[in-house]
Amino acid sequence: MVRSKPPSSKKPKKKGIDFKKVKRHVGRKLPPPKNATSTEIKSKAIVLPEQTMVADRTDMAVSKKGLTLRELLQQTSHYNSKFRRAALNGIRDLIMKHPLELKTHKLAIIEKLRERICDSDKAVREVLYNIFDSVIFKSLKEDIKGPTVALLMAYIFNAMTHMTVEIRLSAFKFFRLLVHSYPSSFFMHADKVLDHYVDILRNSQIYLQEKNQLSSILSGLEHCLSLYTNKTTETDDTINSQKKSTAWKWLLHAYREPSEEPIGRRGYSANIDKIENLIPVLVNCFEESMSLFSTTPDATSQSFKILSYILQCLYSASDVLVQNANMLKEHPRSSILVHLTKILEGFPFGLKNDLTDKVDEEFFILNVKIAEVYLLLGGWMGPVSYLANKFLNFLEGTLLDKAGIRLNKRNEDNLASLLAYMPELISHVTNDWKDRLLEAFTGAYKECNVESKLMLAYLSCVEDMLLPEKGWSIPGIPDYVFLVRYQIEWIREFPRVLLHLGDKYLSVKENSPKEDSAKKEQHLLMLGQYIQVILNLLLRVGQTNVPTSPLAEEYDIIQLPLGDFFNAKPKGIFMKIPCECQALAVSCLYYFSSLTPALLKSLLSCCLCEELDPVILFKIIEVLHSAYRANRLHLSEHLGFLLTLISRYRIYPETVAVKTPNQDLYKTITGRVLMYLSQMGDRSLLLKILWGPLADEISRKPALANMHGLMRMVVGLDMRLSKLSASEVHDLAGWVFSYMITSSIYLPKRTGQIAESENTQTFRYLLKPCIRLFLASSKLLSLVLDLFNPFILGENDDTSSMEPARKVQIAIYVLTITYDEIRSQINHCSGGSLFKGIFQNIIDLLEADHLTLAIDEMRGLRLEFEQLKTRICTRN
Repeated sequence: MVRSKPPSSKKPKKKGIDFKKVKRHVGRKLPPPKNATSTEIKSKAIVLPEQTMVADRTDMAVSKKGLTLRELLQQTSHYNSKFRRAALNGIRDLIMKHPLELKTHKLAIIEKLRERICDSDKAVREVLYNIFDSVIFKSLKEDIKGPTVALLMAYIFNAMTHMTVEIRLSAFKFFRLLVHSYPSSFFMHADKVLDHYVDILRNSQIYLQEKNQLSSILSGLEHCLSLYTNKTTETDDTINSQKKSTAWKWLLHAYREPSEEPIGRRGYSANIDKIENLIPVLVNCFEESMSLFSTTPDATSQSFKILSYILQCLYSASDVLVQNANMLKEHPRSSILVHLTKILEGFPFGLKNDLTDKVDEEFFILNVKIAEVYLLLGGWMGPVSYLANKFLNFLEGTLLDKAGIRLNKRNEDNLASLLAYMPELISHVTNDWKDRLLEAFTGAYKECNVESKLMLAYLSCVEDMLLPEKGWSIPGIPDYVFLVRYQIEWIREFPRVLLHLGDKYLSVKENSPKEDSAKKEQHLLMLGQYIQVILNLLLRVGQTNVPTSPLAEEYDIIQLPLGDFFNAKPKGIFMKIPCECQALAVSCLYYFSSLTPALLKSLLSCCLCEELDPVILFKIIEVLHSAYRANRLHLSEHLGFLLTLISRYRIYPETVAVKTPNQDLYKTITGRVLMYLSQMGDRSLLLKILWGPLADEISRKPALANMHGLMRMVVGLDMRLSKLSASEVHDLAGWVFSYMITSSIYLPKRTGQIAESENTQTFRYLLKPCIRLFLASSKLLSLVLDLFNPFILGENDDTSSMEPARKVQIAIYVLTITYDEIRSQINHCSGGSLFKGIFQNIIDLLEADHLTLAIDEMRGLRLEFEQLKTRICTRN
């Protein structure tokens, strides 16, 4: 039998699955696919010794990344903008670290870098601009010449005509930088540059999208036009030197520095027509910008900046055309005013009441600039003179501060430029407006801050309307009565301005310890220049005044406040200001019709100060003497000034025989005074007039050196004492004797022969005036010798405390030295009992027991006395 198979225990097979689901574990890396091909290459490094880049460049100038200048220049042409920018930054770092590289390869660097002016990447152009601005132009200020500039201008012109607007705009930015560094580059290419400016300003796209770039373009154009203005002014000054400004005029107007190379009219006359074509373009630019500005809800400083630049360009362009009117077919004033009519009709701008203070200030500056353009063109005489009232009302309201604009430094600078036209404007307007403008001007001048730059502008206008040589006149008013009233008010302000500036100068100089020293010096320099301006104006007014005129009388009145300016105490303004200002102030004194005693007293207080510069001291004496010779100073006042100066001038040291510069200066002062006294007429009469003040000064017991100066005055005037009375000669003898005894402090105290020491020479010098008086007047000599007896006997109150032995020494020494100088005169007057009495009194003292002298001292004193007695008695 066939056995049957048992049932199978295997499970049936499942159907096949095409895609098996694999569970993924988070965080585990997936295994590579089974059919993946490994691309890993394993190899050993190949090392070549002494062949690395570092080893080759140890002595080379490289950047932070180890690249040389040549490699960096090559990378500036890389197709990737990031590499180009990195290369430029590397060049900047390399040049700053190694400046010699720029000096050596400047042409190669500029030739390669100029290619990036037209770079399509904005960041690359900005880096390039910074390199030229902060590195190349500053380092090569003197080394870049015309050919190098031409290399740059070729690519700048290419960029100015580029299809991309951004590149065109940046080209003007590069050109502005080049002109600021090298102004002559504009005159070399002015023809093309002006055409490009006209083209770019006609592009309306920049008004809408590129306001920042528009501001830069207008700034560069204004700078170029100002170079034209300066060149024209420079040429006119060469042709007509009479129109040059005074030395201090630069303070009133911010003129730019002249360009590098002198260029005459031929250098830019061909471009005048192109500048004339700029006027309508700039006017249209102003209208477009103003229309966009009016539609903007919030005013931005950028918008005002653009409008301001446009007006500055209009002013500079108009100035060039007016100055070169002879080169144009017709006078430019009328044609320019026709183009400006649209702007002028909207003047003044910003009259809304809901504007902020800042916006009001911006509109005020715009209106000032428009008015300046109008006044430059002389619009009050042009075909649109109906607009004159707008500007006159604006100017009057500004002076009267009706607009309520706070005059900060920026507003002051703008108003100062407008004030420069005031004199010419007043001379052309109607009589009614003359009075209104002068009234407003005078009120604003009085209220102006003395320390501000605006005060200089007011003083400039005052100068033009005060000084005849300025040629300012008012037609149609022959008597000028109302004008004199304003001129007097202007002159009366001079002392206030001067004193205020002087007080401020002292405050900064003495009471500003916390202020930076450099800033303090700059502040003092500015104040000193302001003081110099007002003093120069005061001097010019005095020089041009007609005697007995109302202005001359007003000029004399300001002496009273000027006394405080010259007084050395308590403030001492005159003593502290610079020497240039002191010299100007002293020169003003000559033009007063008469000097008051108060002013002379203030001047004397300055002359007696040790701090006063000797040059200024001698200038004061000279000016006062010139004023006396011109009958502007009374004789007695002049003599009193000179006498007081000699008697009270302090000489130091006073009691020791030490020669100092101060003593030499006093000798020079005395000599100068004696020279002036010799030019004043009869000298003996002058001594008679001076005797009363001279006696008063001597009674004050001046110092020995001052007494010597007074004795020199007596000798210089009349050593014969011909016009003095007997009592006056007697008084003089007492002063001479006291002076001789006081001078004996220079004599040695030990007995012995009188050696020719330095002290003895000083004593002889002090006795010279007395010797000359003795030679000329026997009467005076007798009176002086007669005073030795009471001196020796101790009957003189002034010398009663002196020891008897010292008296004998002094008497012997004085008589011995005096005898050596005037033997004949002593022999003539000593034939009686005069010398006998003196000798007898000396003998009595020598034989007295109360002389406290050592034996050798007594012996020496007796020997000197015997020698003196023998010399005198033998002669007689």
